[in-house]
Amino acid sequence: MTIKQIQHLLAYLGYYVGDIDGIWGQGSKTACTAFQRDFGGIGVDGIAGSATQKALRHSVAYGIEKKPTTEESAVSKTETTTGTFWDGIEYFTREEFRCKCGGKYCNGYPAEPQEALVKAADKVRSYFNAPMTISSGLRCTVHNANEGGVSNSRHLSGKAMDFSVRGFSAQSILAYVQTLPEIRYSYAINSNYVHMDIL
Repeated sequence: MTIKQIQHLLAYLGYYVGDIDGIWGQGSKTACTAFQRDFGGIGVDGIAGSATQKALRHSVAYGIEKKPTTEESAVSKTETTTGTFWDGIEYFTREEFRCKCGGKYCNGYPAEPQEALVKAADKVRSYFNAPMTISSGLRCTVHNANEGGVSNSRHLSGKAMDFSVRGFSAQSILAYVQTLPEIRYSYAINSNYVHMDIL
C-alpha cells in the first residue's frame, strides 16, 4: 500500500487526524503506533510494514477489538488508589507520558510527569470532549536530541507535552490552552499538534 492508502485506513479507523498527504510524519507514526498497540500481536514500532498493513485491512473489513479507551481505563483506575495525584486524573495514565525511545535509552521514565501538566491535559480533554493523542511526553536526553529538542527542553523534566485532539485543529486547541493559567508556553507544531509546558 502507499502511504496515502495507509493514512486513509488509519483515519477510517479513527487513529489518524492529519492531512492525507502521503508523508509519513509524526502524526502518521503516532497513529500507526496506537493502532498496533490496540490490534496486538504485531510489532509496535510506528512502521506500517506488511504485518501492520494486513492488520489494517482486517480491521477495516471485520472491525477491531480495541484495548480499553482512556475513558474506560479511568473507570478501572477508580477501583484502586495510588495515594498520588494520579487518583484524581480522569482521562490519562502515567504510561501515556512515557518516553518514546521505546526502551532504547531509558526505562521510559527519566523523570515523572508533573502534576500541573497532567491536570492541564485533563482540562483540555474535558473541554473538547474528544480523544487526545500524546505524541511526546517525557523524553530522555538521547531521545530528546534525536527529536531535535533543545538541551534544556521541559520534556526532560516532565513539564511539557505535545498532543492532538481528534477532530480539532491545532489553532482551535491552542486558543483554549492559552487561557490556562498554569501554562507557561504553548504553540502549534503543525496543523494538528500542539506543544504546551507548565510553569
